[in-house]
Amino acid sequence: MTEEIFVPAGIAPSAEQLAVQLARVPYGLVEANAGAAKTTTLALRIAQALQRGAAPERILALTYTDTAVLALREALLRIGLASSTVARLRILSFDDFSAQRLAEIEGGGVTRCRTPEQIKPYVLRAIERAQTLPEERYPDELLIPGGGEGMVEGLLNRFAVLKGTLRLVLDPPEQRMSPALADELGHDYASLRVYSAFEFIRRGGHPDHPAFRAAGDATYDLARLIVDDELAGSEPHPLDLGLNLVVLDEMHDTNRAMFTVLACLLASNRRVAFLGVGDRDQVIHSAAGADADFMGAAFERGIGRAARFPLTASFRFGAELADAAGRLAAKPYRSGAAWPTEIQVLPFADAATMSRHVARSLQELRATERAAKAGPGASIAVLIRQAHQSIPLEDQLLRAGVHYRTAGFTSYLQRREVLLVRGLHAYAQNDFSGFDAAPTRLAVLQALMLFAGSYIDSQELRLADRVEEQERVMREVAADPAAMPLFIQNHILRNADAEVRRRLLDAIALLRSDDAQAFARRFVAVLQPHQLAARVLVCREDIDQLEQNLAQLVGLIEGEGTLEALFRVMHEQATRQRQMEGRNAVVLASIEAAKGLEFDHVILPGLNQGDFAVGGHSTENRNLLYVGMTRARRHLSLLFDAQRPSRYLFESGLLAPLDGAPAPGL
Repeated sequence: MTEEIFVPAGIAPSAEQLAVQLARVPYGLVEANAGAAKTTTLALRIAQALQRGAAPERILALTYTDTAVLALREALLRIGLASSTVARLRILSFDDFSAQRLAEIEGGGVTRCRTPEQIKPYVLRAIERAQTLPEERYPDELLIPGGGEGMVEGLLNRFAVLKGTLRLVLDPPEQRMSPALADELGHDYASLRVYSAFEFIRRGGHPDHPAFRAAGDATYDLARLIVDDELAGSEPHPLDLGLNLVVLDEMHDTNRAMFTVLACLLASNRRVAFLGVGDRDQVIHSAAGADADFMGAAFERGIGRAARFPLTASFRFGAELADAAGRLAAKPYRSGAAWPTEIQVLPFADAATMSRHVARSLQELRATERAAKAGPGASIAVLIRQAHQSIPLEDQLLRAGVHYRTAGFTSYLQRREVLLVRGLHAYAQNDFSGFDAAPTRLAVLQALMLFAGSYIDSQELRLADRVEEQERVMREVAADPAAMPLFIQNHILRNADAEVRRRLLDAIALLRSDDAQAFARRFVAVLQPHQLAARVLVCREDIDQLEQNLAQLVGLIEGEGTLEALFRVMHEQATRQRQMEGRNAVVLASIEAAKGLEFDHVILPGLNQGDFAVGGHSTENRNLLYVGMTRARRHLSLLFDAQRPSRYLFESGLLAPLDGAPAPGL
């Protein structure tokens, strides 16, 4: 009997795609190059399962990121599935799926912590607990300077590795922890002791119902229940969902905790088929234990033998880009696209010139599209390595009237440190009229309160929940611009730490003088943003970015000449930004946020030695450029400082070393 084949709308699947779509194997793994339509291929496999009679509710699609969830939903609609059918499919990130399963087991009610700042107090409490346990045998190993403020980011990174790899769960030490044993495990003793204390606090003293979870914790907690055989006696098994098909996108980002859940899920659904798709050269989450080997030998050891399918041809871009991507990733690559992809490699004298070029080019392109009246314009993404690089770009895009939206970071006008400076200037001038929206005024108060380390001093609030009450009071103040100066004076400045208050007052005096040259020369030294940020932020990268953001902000003064003009323009830009339409907007994004997406035009500025390869050369840095380049369909522009091009431009063959000289540094 001939099988009825699902015929997608708008595309003709390649032979490689059709082999995946029609596969009848228990386990299948697809090794896909970027641009090889892996998400579309997953959608075809799902559509074929529906064609064979599977109910939508019996199909589960898992991804690593929320962005990939959206991309898969869009791919299913694009190939012709009804929106009502797509809505019935289970399409979830791995952590959200795990959280749903745990809610069924635990009954819900677990708080989700979504930022490092929300977790920081628990880490500091864990440090204190580890140091004060009476049975501690090596107290000298736990002498942590400064109460542990400077260790929080490093500890969270180590926690992520321990959880992602399940190191202490799968291979628990047979003896009590000691500095020597910690060294054998590849960690320092203090980190492991604080980790133990942190997990005790996170679980709230209750083994079955944690007090809170952060990113990755749901997957870790579910994996731990599986490893400890805690789910074996459950009827029905919490992972027995009667599934016919499980598909996994971004499988290259799988870690041990995710793989443990996946193996149990497949074992618990006896009639299920599985298809995983990934690209080993897109691993950019190794800090959480991601390992492409789970698409390789580890899969066969842990789950079973899998049929392997290639997706080698990129249908996203032409032969020139396929060749460059293949050189960078050191693997075979070919193009199956029906169009060429134009690549421009453009040198510039400095970041300001580069930003003006980007804005002018986008302005001209949109003007041409409007003149042609050809309907929706081309999709465009400007992808950057670090968030501070967006400031000169956003400034120029706003001046040029180019509509844009950000992804992977907050627009610079709404970043906490920029709101801090804008708020200090408004206070110095006793004029908050430039903040024409109450939510923005509230954000200014929140930024000032955060960096000042202040609190609301009120007799009525001492018995109330301080955090909720502070938010309520600040909302009331933000509703009335005239109330802002007095609140800042009485509650923020007065209650700040003495040293912080001195810095803030010095910065206010500098801003009150309206001396543009003094501002450009002295502001960073007066405010000391690194020390200010280190008191309240967790991640070293966030602290570094804050410093870079303020340096870029100070640099904008050169384009205006006066402080009054600079802040007036920023207020106007903020208003203009709120009025921007989403339609036809340029996407200004981090490379990570663009993973899994594609655009007609991609612009990658700042491919400079010392800027792109953060922390030095690594596979992950190389993979980030690979991911960024391969988002392009028809046009790719790579912009760099003429004096210091990144080595990756040479490795991809897009720049040739002069006179046979070796490629420069990073």
